[in-house]
Amino acid sequence: MLSSSSTAEDIWFETGSNARRGADASADRDKSTKRDTELWFDDGSLVLVAGDVEFKVYRGPLIAHSPFFKDLFSLPQPAERERSGHEGELPCPVVPLYDSPDDLRHVLRVFVPGHSLRAGSVEPSYDEVSACIRLGHKYQIDELVQRNLAYLSKLYPSDFDSFLATRGQRYSTFTPTHAIGVVNLARLTGAHSLLPTALMRCCTLGADIVHGLERPDGSRETLSPEDLGRCFVGRARMAQASARIAHQMFRQSVARGCRHPACCLRVLQRLLNELGDARIELVSNLDWCMPWVSFVEEKDEERELCGKCYKMLEEDRPRQLQREVWQILPTMMGISVEGWGDKAKSES
Repeated sequence: MLSSSSTAEDIWFETGSNARRGADASADRDKSTKRDTELWFDDGSLVLVAGDVEFKVYRGPLIAHSPFFKDLFSLPQPAERERSGHEGELPCPVVPLYDSPDDLRHVLRVFVPGHSLRAGSVEPSYDEVSACIRLGHKYQIDELVQRNLAYLSKLYPSDFDSFLATRGQRYSTFTPTHAIGVVNLARLTGAHSLLPTALMRCCTLGADIVHGLERPDGSRETLSPEDLGRCFVGRARMAQASARIAHQMFRQSVARGCRHPACCLRVLQRLLNELGDARIELVSNLDWCMPWVSFVEEKDEERELCGKCYKMLEEDRPRQLQREVWQILPTMMGISVEGWGDKAKSES
């Protein structure tokens, strides 16, 4: 299998050994492979073979966007690597690629529409995003990589306000276990700003973090041992952060402009005392960004808190405490991310 650092010459000589087996090998391949039902164009100028699937597409768009393919086709092409096809079809080169057919199909759809045109905004699946990043990185299609990393940054943001906005959203094509794949994609491409949020979400997976993420071809993708260890430590740190927030929430200071300081201080003390009887998952919740309004409403049924102190507990104080946790999130996950939290610092 070709590594991400493979050059056009590497793939040329590796696949060339297959080509030099001659007509018998070509005939055997024809019997063992099948044409893709979506991405086979009779007037195509290039056949790509992935696994047991052949794709006949146009080499022009690939050459235009991939220095890898541009270099590949600048090399002399052995005659035995040309395929004539059916009568009347022009010969075209055949290039075996050591990729999953599903992954390659996702990438080729970017360059040719297949049987259906994509119009308007389409939410990509995780498998599509992952394939485009991995193969885009391998074949030096930088624009494809950056476009899909930009999409991931919306789901795994690096600033606190965007993170809060994504909490209420549901992306039907992404599941919690996809965070494992996002961590590995960030490692592959050096997109370190994705890591804190992705690792944090991995910390909440339970046993699934060990079982890993199942790919469409049945293989499983797991975290590296180092990142798995970070998640074990990070999980404990997230619980500690939640406990700290819980106790700081009801510290003895009222809101600015409080109308009844003595009364509100008494209620704050009562709420703090109530934490001792609260469920452990409330105090040491892995979701350190959880809202506190329901707890306040339950314990202050008579609404003794003034309006300003109530708003403080509903929005201002939890956001301040949670933002402080966000600032140190990379440290909690055992990593360093350059520029993390700079936006919050500039606004403070």
